[in-house]
Amino acid sequence: MFVIPEYDIRVYSHPDQLSPQWPAAGTATDARQYISQTTTFLQTWLASYGTRPGNQLCLVEVWDLSGNPLCFLPFSLSSRHGGRVLTFVDDGVADYNAPILFPNGDEWTRTSAEQLWNRIAKALPPFDMAIFDKMPEQIRDRTNPLFLLAEDLNGESCHLTNLKRSWPEVDQSQPGSKNLRNRHRALERLGECRLLIAGTPEERAIVLETLLAQKQRRFEETQVPGFDKEPEKQSFFELGTDNFAAANALHLSALVVNGQVIAAMWGLVEGRHYYGLVFTFESGEWSKYSPGRVLHYLLLRHLLDSGYDCLDLGIGDEPWKLNCCDVTIDLKRMTLVRTARGRVIATRLRVMERLRATPLWQKLRPLKWKVLRALR
Repeated sequence: MFVIPEYDIRVYSHPDQLSPQWPAAGTATDARQYISQTTTFLQTWLASYGTRPGNQLCLVEVWDLSGNPLCFLPFSLSSRHGGRVLTFVDDGVADYNAPILFPNGDEWTRTSAEQLWNRIAKALPPFDMAIFDKMPEQIRDRTNPLFLLAEDLNGESCHLTNLKRSWPEVDQSQPGSKNLRNRHRALERLGECRLLIAGTPEERAIVLETLLAQKQRRFEETQVPGFDKEPEKQSFFELGTDNFAAANALHLSALVVNGQVIAAMWGLVEGRHYYGLVFTFESGEWSKYSPGRVLHYLLLRHLLDSGYDCLDLGIGDEPWKLNCCDVTIDLKRMTLVRTARGRVIATRLRVMERLRATPLWQKLRPLKWKVLRALR
């Protein structure tokens, strides 16, 4: 006879309420997590995305009855699509959504994962449906229990470059590496050209200002909503620059030519894992030098020489990522309906997903943002 385990489940609405076992960025613990589950990330999200009306943190801690932490889950409950929807704390600024796992207890199975989720769902505030996306199978050496419940592929994967090799091996894995070296030398002929790792508040401010301007320009060029539509996204990176720098977890780099930032990368570090979250570069006359590709190439060498295991470019199946990266992390997604309203929302989302895939929608969508920006 299988005995259903008992759990001590606690739900909090603010990072300040969490137990000391919930890891912060830049701290060494025995917890298994990605940096987007740390208290540093949660505090930054709460001060930016969390200020929108209707957003509520649901930070879940699961303990065994002997007082050992088993599993922590950073959820957010928000008013969207006409109901209350439960998700991971994300809003597009997390590449990996997963629980924090501890080396206590047995390895998770589908049966134990179902029992865990049923207990958690009962402890949470009422919600109509849950959407858990971008979930990896493994969190270091532990199996992600929610991945075991997911039936659907996420649609996009995460991609990284393995740096636990010699530089000649990494260099050979990069398409057009000889051409990139030539373009780097061409930039050096223009004057002072250097890879800057921002280490002071002044350097971080300069690089961040340019990075955000370059990113906004790219939003407008590709006719998608940008910081003008979602100011909380800009706020996240502005606050995050200070918060993660204070935790020694920020890695803000730039390619600088004669004092001008022509490409930049906003990244985070966790142990020997580097996450590149925002990647920008100048266009126009600088395009012939491929400044973004040159920065990525120089950053690979810098990270390898600094002892990092990988350069993780996160989620997205863009061709340049597929070409530059040699490791793919497959992700899964699941949707859980709790109420009749949740079923209506789920149906509406499926219809909208099919509509967005049509050629007509793809043609008309950019026009919407052109009109909105013109009105502003």
